[in-house]
Amino acid sequence: MIDQVLNAIITQLNTYIGTVDPEVILGNVSFADAFQDNSSQNLSDKIIASVVNIEQEESLRNLPFRRTVHTPGGIPQGQERQPEIYLNIYVLFGANKNNYSTALNRISQVIGFFQRKFVFTATDIPVLATFNLDRIILDLYSTSFEELNQLWSVMGGKYIPSVVYKMRLAVIQNAEPQGAGIITEINLGTKVLANQSPEK
Repeated sequence: MIDQVLNAIITQLNTYIGTVDPEVILGNVSFADAFQDNSSQNLSDKIIASVVNIEQEESLRNLPFRRTVHTPGGIPQGQERQPEIYLNIYVLFGANKNNYSTALNRISQVIGFFQRKFVFTATDIPVLATFNLDRIILDLYSTSFEELNQLWSVMGGKYIPSVVYKMRLAVIQNAEPQGAGIITEINLGTKVLANQSPEK
């Protein structure tokens, strides 16, 4: 799912940049070197989009296991299903260009693209509907010098002009729903609370 969404965004980004050959590719920036590329994928003279971190969205962790859904006819039904995992995906765009000035220009174009359009819906990326996603939002993520140093140290590569975007919310849901009953009353010792019509 992550690769399909990113490739769809990269296709639009390449159209925006408008060069004859695609400038932006999905790859591992840690394999890139501005002057030498020993990886199986040719990353030289490209803008490399790399996933550098994946985290769960903390505010949406406590979703219910048991929930009520409605049939197409509007009838409520109980359903048990492991809750979805909402993700924030951090994507680094690194300009691995032979010319430093061109690298800075390409990073400016990446920023310009997401400044013009940072919300992508199923209309923009049809594959989103396949994964029950309404939208993907990309926010510029400002890294401190310490974070930047740690990031490139972990990747083991030489620093190249780059920018990081936080892509949210991607959803992972592979659990099959199971039928379950609907709670209609709660037994509180001697008292039973049941669904009742309000008194008039």
